[in-house]
Amino acid sequence: HTTNRTRAHNPHHLPTASAAMAKIVAEKVAEDIIMKEQIKTQPPLTTALASSIAACSGELITTAVFYPIELVKTRLQAASSSAEAGTTFAYKGLTDGIVCIVREDGVLGLFSGITSAASRSLSAEFATVTFGEWLLARWTQHFGRCSGAAAVSLRTLGGCASVCLTLPVEAIATRVTTSRTPIGAAGAAVQLFREGGLRAFWKGLLVSFVLCLNPALMLTTVDKLKALVLRFRRKDSSEKQQMSWGEAFMVGAVAKLLTMSLVYPLVRGKVLLQARNTQGAGLLQVLAETRRTDGLREWYRGLGAQLSKSLLSASIKYAVK
Repeated sequence: HTTNRTRAHNPHHLPTASAAMAKIVAEKVAEDIIMKEQIKTQPPLTTALASSIAACSGELITTAVFYPIELVKTRLQAASSSAEAGTTFAYKGLTDGIVCIVREDGVLGLFSGITSAASRSLSAEFATVTFGEWLLARWTQHFGRCSGAAAVSLRTLGGCASVCLTLPVEAIATRVTTSRTPIGAAGAAVQLFREGGLRAFWKGLLVSFVLCLNPALMLTTVDKLKALVLRFRRKDSSEKQQMSWGEAFMVGAVAKLLTMSLVYPLVRGKVLLQARNTQGAGLLQVLAETRRTDGLREWYRGLGAQLSKSLLSASIKYAVK
């Protein structure tokens, strides 16, 4: 009886199952602490490169799968009635563009210029993620956990830095895919240089900086729509409010539609700058000329193709990542 009373009042004599459970929990907590410390001590560049490789693998797959849509989308965005006759593609829409390409060039024509486009996509994705994740890792090392707002700001800065490096590749790829006369990357580079020297390779630089804010705008719109959906559901305040998978998908799609519709004229103007010789005209002049000759509706030419590609590719890219 004395032994039993001693075990009952001695905290060190726990039942075997409880002791085993406590040991497992303690080991798990220790592993988490060690892992977090390893992440903190890991070189920021190593973390950034690992994230970049993961992102690029997804980008490569989506570029190959959805390139026909990307090709038609870019040609739609570059079309203008003010351009010289026979220098642009006069597609009525995404489906019409695909049909026209297959009829004129066969199925392989749907992948015309894919090498330049893949180089553009991979370089942009690699640079954006590398710069953004490097800044994020440096922040975490010096200041600890990074808030959502700070993470968006740092990744936006990373996007701006990558634009400075990768915009020439984008300009060349745009010229290759939108040229009515087949042209290679070297020929497109020579063409750009003759039009405006080295500055021609950075056409649309300022608007590219503005477009780097698009992810932050997207996140803000998602938060607002999420709050609106949860408010209309009128759940009991004591319950944890959470959207279903279907609601989350719809919120993401609507947010993408709203933000893309808002910034799309800038995207269209940027492609118009890169696709042809604008004789020194800037973004505002190009958009004003498009509105004067074709109407305000022409600012949104190719929006449907842009949304189709963006919504489909994002799901695959992040699943692979």
